Amino acid sequence: MIAAGHAGLSAPGFVLVAFDGANCDRIRKSLGCRIPFPSLLRFLVPGGEPVRAVYHRDLRDRTEAKRLDGLLRHLERKGFEVHGAGPDDMGNGPRERYGTNLVELAVAVMGFADEARRVVLVGGDRKLVPLAQALRERGTHLTVATALSVPEVIRASPELLDEANEVVDFTAHVLAAADGEKRND
Repeated sequence: MIAAGHAGLSAPGFVLVAFDGANCDRIRKSLGCRIPFPSLLRFLVPGGEPVRAVYHRDLRDRTEAKRLDGLLRHLERKGFEVHGAGPDDMGNGPRERYGTNLVELAVAVMGFADEARRVVLVGGDRKLVPLAQALRERGTHLTVATALSVPEVIRASPELLDEANEVVDFTAHVLAAADGEKRND
């Protein structure tokens, strides 16, 4: 069995935690503090259940890639799988910044859905409603995790929240972790 926070191939019955990196970045900016992803993962999946943590993030240009390089390497060291296109992967021509990432996230989640006991989606875009509906139709328990204290345009859409079996507000957890970091400085 794989402990919370460690990715890799796992036996059927793991909890899939899928992070929409772009949404997490917007939440981070709104809360004014970093998101402690390993701690958040333990908060979302307590009790040492087997977990597969997947972080999706497209990097639109080299500046953004450089800004997020440390975070992505940190997540990989902590056992998260990091998925998404880099600036060199996008080819010539326009690429919808948020929509493409969400399609890739949805495809990955559906690919793992047969093996996952439940799915925790850390994301909020209304474009993920069809994913939530597909999970419900196949009987997969869906938890949507978001920061409900952030502005409405950032937090999970009401339509997505309506499709979830469970909603978890992680605002207090993230802010408490940030407060603990300040006291340790």
